[in-house]
Amino acid sequence: MNKQEFLAALARELEPLPREERERTLTYYGELIDDRLEDGQEEEAVIQSLGAPKAVAEELLGEEEQPLVPNRGLRVWVIVLLVLGFPLWGSLLVTAALVLLCVFVCLYIPAFVLGVLALGFLAGAVLGAAGTPFLIADTGLAAGLFQLGLAVGMLGLAALCAVGFWYTGKATAKAGKALWRWLKRSVGKGRRRAA
Repeated sequence: MNKQEFLAALARELEPLPREERERTLTYYGELIDDRLEDGQEEEAVIQSLGAPKAVAEELLGEEEQPLVPNRGLRVWVIVLLVLGFPLWGSLLVTAALVLLCVFVCLYIPAFVLGVLALGFLAGAVLGAAGTPFLIADTGLAAGLFQLGLAVGMLGLAALCAVGFWYTGKATAKAGKALWRWLKRSVGKGRRRAA
């Protein structure tokens, strides 16, 4: 039996293993054979020293960890303790969820306020400019020009608030995504650690 025949037979015997582990094992035995051949041993002697592929596979499969059978008694106690401890861990869970909600709300408040201010100033500017002719006709030119000046000032404030809303909104969205990714990573690490 040569190296290729040995590795092919070993691959057939290692079918129950996951693909990555099977490939790693075949690579290991291929390199082991190559090393011994480089040391001057004959190929048939190297293959015979390793043993039959079936025996090697049985030894490797025997080293596989047997899955643990869950203990039903322990599972019942865990469920009972979870139910009895619900008033404590349930309130802590609700508190953590509300704190996270508050963090997200506080994160988005500046952008929301600037957006509302921009819309309010814009509405005031439009109404002030639209009402200027009526004010001139009713009270005179000075009051009308004053109202028109206020409308132009409100338009400027609306533009400033709109620019602030744009940049704050972009920064808030980026910070919200980063916070959400961090939260998902933290919860994911906790789940993996618990498993």
